[in-house]
Parts: sequence; structure tokens; C-alpha cells
Amino acid sequence: MVFDDASFTISLSSFVLYPSVDNQEFRNHQDDTSNNCTLPAILEFPAYMRRKSWWVALLCTFFSIYMFVILAIVCDDYLLPAMERLCYALKMSYDVAGATFLAACTSAPELFVNFIGTFVTHSDIGIGTIVGSSVFNILVICAVCGILTSPTKINWWPVTRDTVWYLVAVTALVAVMWDSSVRWFEALALLLLYGVYFIQLLLDKKIRNLFMLEPAENNENPIDPMDADEDDQVKSFRSHIWGVPKKGSKCWKWLWWIFKYPAELLLALTIPTPRTAYPLTLIVSVMWICVISYVVTWFITVVGHNVGIPDSIMGITFLAAGTSVPEIVSSYIVSKKGHGAMAICNAVGSNTFDILICLGLPWFLQGLIRSVVRFESSSLHITTAMLVVTAFIMYFSLLGCRFTLGKIVGWICFISYLIFIAIACVLEMMLKRVVVCDIEAPGFEAYLLN
Repeated sequence: MVFDDASFTISLSSFVLYPSVDNQEFRNHQDDTSNNCTLPAILEFPAYMRRKSWWVALLCTFFSIYMFVILAIVCDDYLLPAMERLCYALKMSYDVAGATFLAACTSAPELFVNFIGTFVTHSDIGIGTIVGSSVFNILVICAVCGILTSPTKINWWPVTRDTVWYLVAVTALVAVMWDSSVRWFEALALLLLYGVYFIQLLLDKKIRNLFMLEPAENNENPIDPMDADEDDQVKSFRSHIWGVPKKGSKCWKWLWWIFKYPAELLLALTIPTPRTAYPLTLIVSVMWICVISYVVTWFITVVGHNVGIPDSIMGITFLAAGTSVPEIVSSYIVSKKGHGAMAICNAVGSNTFDILICLGLPWFLQGLIRSVVRFESSSLHITTAMLVVTAFIMYFSLLGCRFTLGKIVGWICFISYLIFIAIACVLEMMLKRVVVCDIEAPGFEAYLLN
């Protein structure tokens, strides 16, 4: 089943992050006692915190939450203001920006993971991560934006445009993966297909005029964030360092400021303010997003390993959410500002970017080196059905509500996601009976850092 990939399970012959990668004996280590079990997902990460401990699980839980706080600050104070300045400079509508630049920035973790899976671990980790996060992106982002923000009227054109392109990307993925191998020219076709998609987005205004489509007013006139109201103005370096709650603020506001100030200080010292060099702000923000997403995924894996949650269940729930945190945070923030189309286009456009670029680019480079990339595709029909069904649920729920992103759409997507998770977990428990290796047992000492 597809979730074998999402759970990061690998064979014993695959590369594992051992304490010393220079020791060839560790790389080739095999033990007769492990031939009938599957190595846990925690071995895909650095050789720390692999021994089960309740205090390690608590620390990882706390730092995972704090990483979400850091990520929210990166998106709210740096990435999105820089994106808004870019939209204003290029005269680009918010929905096109959400489907292109914002989607590319928030999908950086998936690209990073697939490069690791293709060139380092030689596993299907990238495919599983992208498939798992695709379902999360579409349903959960719509649920969060619909339930937690004010209802927003969305133009039907950008949602329809990006949904159609997403289905085209899924069809191309099926065609490429049908024979369980990808050659360089097949991967190149995925890259060229995204190039066509990008050109179509750049010509979006002309296409709308050609078919006499009325653009949404709030999408076609991006506002310079430097001229925004006081509450929405781009923060300066001084405001990040010295900004404190106003006098007379409630106690919880001071506690919240104290809690997040170390993150504010660290980010202010490492990311240029979007008030000046906003292109550089975009680049450094993406780097931070990659680091945070990797650390969150690692810590969540450690917690699941300590609690005893099966890797397959972790892969389709917590780990899929971990790699999709940038999308959900950025989409929530822009939806709260009234740019609902940008939020939806970010969700769908991120999935298109994941399939065509995050899979296509590493496959193309690896194909030039090894001529062919092989992987497991026995569950391709389940993967395709899952991706297509989630896209239809999102689109037709919006269509039924006359393209108003509100609580009805939000609850439909949220309940659909819960049903999907329940069915997926039941199928995993019924169809996949895998014995996971106990890496603390005798014979697995090479996997632990002494």
C-alpha cells in the first residue's frame, strides 16, 4: 500500500544514518536476527535520541511545539511580507503568487526530503512524503482556513485552473511511474510540464481577458505592504528586538511575549528585514523553513518511536502534517487577511509543485547519473484514487457553496480528512502486518550511538 512509502520503511540493505558513515562495516551491517523485521523510521534521522526515554519524548514534544511558533513567525513576519512586496513589484495577482512563489517556498521541505531519499538513502521516502502531505494540504488547509477565518468569496477561475492542473500532474505521475521506473527523459517531461503551467500562470490575465472572465478585485490589485495600516505594516529590525506589549496589556500577553522572544531574537539576527532586501528575505526564510520542517519531522518521529505508534500510522498522520506545516501556516495567515484564493491556490499549487518539481528534478538528475530510477509502485491505483478524490472533495464543496470559503467547506473537508485517516489506519492495520525491529535488542548495537 502507498503508506509503506509514507512511513519511511526501508530494507536492511538501504543506507542508514549510522553514528559514523565513514565506517564501511556499519553501512554493510546485517544481522540474522533482523532479516524478518523492518527497521524503524527513526533510523532515517541522525543517530541521536534512538533509545526510548520518557523525558526525551517530553522534550521533543515541547521543542516541536516551539518549532511551530518559530515557523509561524517566519511565515508571518518575513516570508509573507516579502511575498506581498514581490507581488506588488511584479504586479502579480495574489492567486498567481500563491500558486507559484508561495507554493515553491512552502514546498521546499518536500524538495529537500526527496533529494535526500533519491541521492542519500536511496529509498522511496520522497514519494511517500509528497503523497501523504498532498492529502493533508488540500483537505486540512481548506478546513483550517474555512473554520478559523471569516468567510471569503473566492473567484471560481483560479481554483478551477489550479485544480485542473493538479489533476494533469497526477495523470503525468501515473504515466511516469507505471512501470516502476523513471528515466531521465520522463522526469524531464514532468519539469517541462511545470514550465507550461508556469507560463500559463504568467499569461493568466491575458487568458482571462480572452475568455472575458471577470477577475476578483482583491486579487488583481496587490497592496504595497509598506503602505499598509499600522497593524499590518512590515516590522523593522528594531520592532523585532525591542518591541514589547503595550502598557496595561494583560498578563498572558506578557507571558506569550517572553515565551516567543528567543525565537524573535534569533530570526531577527539571521533573516534580513523585508523592508529592505526582500528577495534575500525570501531565500533565507525558505532555508529556515527547510530546517524547521526537518527538525519537526525528526522530533515527531522520536515521540512516535517512544510512545510505540507504528511507523505506518505516523507516516499518514503526524509526519504528513509535519512536512505540511509551512503550507498550513502561510495559508491561514493569508486567508485571515482576506486572500482566500491565495490560500487555496497555495494548497493546490504546492501539490502540483511537489509532483512536477520535487519529484521530477531529483529524478532527472539521478536519471542522468544512473540512467534509471526504480521504486515500488504496486499501490499506484490506490495513490491515484486518493489524490483525485481529495481534489474533487475540495472543489465540489467550494462549488456547492458558490465558491465561498467558510465554515461549511471547512467542516466538509475536516470530516473528510478524519474519514480518510480512519480508513487508512484500518487498512494499514489489516493489510500490513510488519514486525518492526527493536534496535535496543542484542544484535542492533550498530544503530545506537553509545
